[in-house]
Amino acid sequence: MSTTRPRRSRREEYSDSTRAALVASALELFAGSGYAETSLDAVASAARVTKGALYHHFPGGKKALFTAAFNQIEDEVHERLLRQQLAQAESTPWDASRSSLRMFLDICLEPAYRRIVWQEGPHVLGFAAWWECEERHALGLIRAMLQRLMDSRDIERLPLEPLARTISGALAGAATAIGLAADPEQVRADFEQVVARLMYGLRPAETRPGD
Repeated sequence: MSTTRPRRSRREEYSDSTRAALVASALELFAGSGYAETSLDAVASAARVTKGALYHHFPGGKKALFTAAFNQIEDEVHERLLRQQLAQAESTPWDASRSSLRMFLDICLEPAYRRIVWQEGPHVLGFAAWWECEERHALGLIRAMLQRLMDSRDIERLPLEPLARTISGALAGAATAIGLAADPEQVRADFEQVVARLMYGLRPAETRPGD
């Protein structure tokens, strides 16, 4: 049986490219001007499509477009962190985890991620929807990281789900503080110190000397 997928029509390809252009333009404008100051006319103009085409793809208007931009940047960050974990396959689980946590804090300094996800996201999406999205993107990676650390005996074996949610909450607090800070680089450095100490505190007592 052939597994070849049918070729997409030009109309389907054009529709996908139009949607992608709208999301890319919205992401740039939301990151630069903020949700309140970004108009749908500006997004349509930047994407070089009509406002009617915008509503065709996003009947929910500006909030639906923001949600799409939000999910795209979250997906991109998730993929970057996943690739980084895979690239650390030759490192010890402890070193790989420390590297992943530092990378996440670095990403929190990026202007688009700071503004769309941590400044605007909770207000535009509503806290419950925003937090559900954060957990959907973050918890799997955090669970996997902690499981590897427990399996390698780098940290004590604790109930995984509560531990993952605790670390997730700490990282969300760090990202929020960085997003709202007047001096985000200093806040990022402070949180790296605190998160490192939290992780160090999870190590079995006999492994702490000489860490």
